[in-house]
Amino acid sequence: MTETVSMSQEVRDAPRRQVAITALLIVGGVLILFVPATGEGSVLVPLSEGHGLSAVDMVGAALLALGGTWLEVLVVRRLPYLALSPRALFGLGLLAGLGMGLLIASVFSGFFWWWAVGATALGVAVLVLVPRTARR
Repeated sequence: MTETVSMSQEVRDAPRRQVAITALLIVGGVLILFVPATGEGSVLVPLSEGHGLSAVDMVGAALLALGGTWLEVLVVRRLPYLALSPRALFGLGLLAGLGMGLLIASVFSGFFWWWAVGATALGVAVLVLVPRTARR
């Protein structure tokens, strides 16, 4: 009987634990990407004028990609349990897509400061979905 209670507790806490791990990966990746260019070393992969990836940036980007992809999988797998209307899901998807598009466009074009708008839009969508994913 104790094993059943323990097992159900582990199953219930699994999404919370996984969301916490993905959040740590994402925060770690962002912090590594915030390292000033003077401390990163040489650019290994030039992306556009003024933008390029160094070895430090690649580690940060890898952590961010791993954490972000894992978090996206968690959200999609738990989507039926999030109790969001189709209109709300469409709006959040549109907001997240717009944010991601602006982030990518700011790297490859002259939209330099649009990254802040894109990060804000993506952040709002994440702040709505992640707590619901962790608690359900």
